[in-house]
Amino acid sequence: MKYLSSPALAAIAIALPILTAHAQDSRSGAALPPDALFARVSPSVWVVQASDAQGKVLATGSAVATGAGTAVTSCQLLAKAGSVTLKRDNVSYGAALALPDVERDLCQLRIPNLPAAVAEVAPANALQVGMPLYVIGAPRGRELTLGIGMLGGIRRNAAGELEALQLTAAAESGLGGAGVFDAQGRLVGLLPASAAGTAVANLAMPASWIAQLPERGKQAIERLASLPATASGNSGTAATVASQAGAVAGRPSVIEYQLHDRLTNTYRKVVYRFDPSTDEQISFNNGGWVEKPSGEVVSVTSAIAGEFDSVMPPGGWTKENLKEEAAWRARYNSTLGGSRSNMDLNATVMEDTALTIGGREFKVVRIEYKGYTQRFPNAGAVVGNQYGRYLANVWFSPELKRVVRFEAETRGGAGPAAFQVRETLELVSIR
Repeated sequence: MKYLSSPALAAIAIALPILTAHAQDSRSGAALPPDALFARVSPSVWVVQASDAQGKVLATGSAVATGAGTAVTSCQLLAKAGSVTLKRDNVSYGAALALPDVERDLCQLRIPNLPAAVAEVAPANALQVGMPLYVIGAPRGRELTLGIGMLGGIRRNAAGELEALQLTAAAESGLGGAGVFDAQGRLVGLLPASAAGTAVANLAMPASWIAQLPERGKQAIERLASLPATASGNSGTAATVASQAGAVAGRPSVIEYQLHDRLTNTYRKVVYRFDPSTDEQISFNNGGWVEKPSGEVVSVTSAIAGEFDSVMPPGGWTKENLKEEAAWRARYNSTLGGSRSNMDLNATVMEDTALTIGGREFKVVRIEYKGYTQRFPNAGAVVGNQYGRYLANVWFSPELKRVVRFEAETRGGAGPAAFQVRETLELVSIR
């Protein structure tokens, strides 16, 4: 997809007469020349800038005004933001998150007194494969540009509902939240803030989803109350609402645990921070922890939570169907933090119980692990018989799709290679 700034727009109308002629739609009026379309639509497109609490810019993209004092953008741009601003030329307005739909990556902002033209949303039945499309946005917060492309496909789910619009070419990097317009200047979609070159770089969110934002956004906010409370206490900020909404949709911004070393009676905070992720995987701490939306662990390369991370079985401490698979054996080895551990464990699904997290009670399943561990310091230097009995208890919340409490005890070996572990890890908050 080619992008041009406003001085080059006049040439487009001459260079693309076939494309604009093809864009005629008798049901909705004549197609606009690209320069006229840009002049009509661009006043509804703004630069969106997300900053942290210290004013450092975290992300820039675009937002499209769709109502009085409201604009929509990609939720990914708002993650971890302490403040959000809409800008154009020398004018800026503070914005607050009003309706989050993180599952669809579509968020509505509230901007009091925003003097912007409002984009007209095209009806879903106006979409036709092969129709010309025009992308207007501010790549990386720079001046507005116009991109010309075509609708390559309309993706629907099994129920026949719109799932995504497929463009014939990937959008330029940094155009998250940019508007996708038809030849009549009507909004047909928005671009997600996905990195260039990813599998979803040529997909757009259908603009028809905007009409469903009031209902879906309200439901998302209501679901926030069922999650563990945040420790920050700034629940009214865009950062908190956006990141907690992400947790509802399986895309939390931060997961915080507390690690208690019972041998030394010391406590330590353990934080997993959300990375930009795909629909297939969720990543934390720059890839140090990767999991699937179902909660299954794909990989752990950074052991920040002690025993919980360093000797985790392949796929995690739980199974997807705990009731059907009530017992299993786990034989594996793990090398993290400079040491290697061989594990031979038998897991048994025990009773259902309840734990209180962040002031709310959650139903959890306890899994008991018993067996043996063999530990080699220095990633493999063997000194004598370094075996020890191993006992761990795991409390898993099916609702949160993650372990909320973990206890482990072991001791063994002899001499300088002797080892002893007594640890408890507890979930503090998801936000």
